[in-house]
Amino acid sequence: MNSKASILLIALIAFGLSQSFAQCEKLKKKQIHQMLGAAVYDNHRSTEIQTADNTLIEEYQINLYKGVVYKLIFDASALPEGTTISLYDLGKKRGAGRYEKVFSSETSKLTKNKTYEVTMEFPQRKMMVKYEVLNDTKPGCVSFVLGYYIKNNVR
Repeated sequence: MNSKASILLIALIAFGLSQSFAQCEKLKKKQIHQMLGAAVYDNHRSTEIQTADNTLIEEYQINLYKGVVYKLIFDASALPEGTTISLYDLGKKRGAGRYEKVFSSETSKLTKNKTYEVTMEFPQRKMMVKYEVLNDTKPGCVSFVLGYYIKNNVR
């Protein structure tokens, strides 16, 4: 095999590996601001979705302030089929495991930009984001962006 063919083969293998392992690309500031529109950026998080032998559940908690209107965006452009996004209000008085589901990707429609958008008026202080991944799912990524509205600027 000549050196050009060897280099081409190595480049193709490296490209294939980078596509299968590097699923989550960091969101750029411009993308985040386009997603949020009139909302002010608070934070974001990207979660790599991996295949598992059983159904995999990824959870994390977000802390919010009472009296604020929030915009929550889930970028599902790289979300593999068979993955469900849920958002739960943890509330103070419900007790462990008794959370109120306030959003599910199963019953919501994607926007034309392949995002799920949730506007929450005056939520409780803590919310839980949950990704349920079926065992036969391909690898992928979901990015979460949190923003809030300044008074009198809600759109």
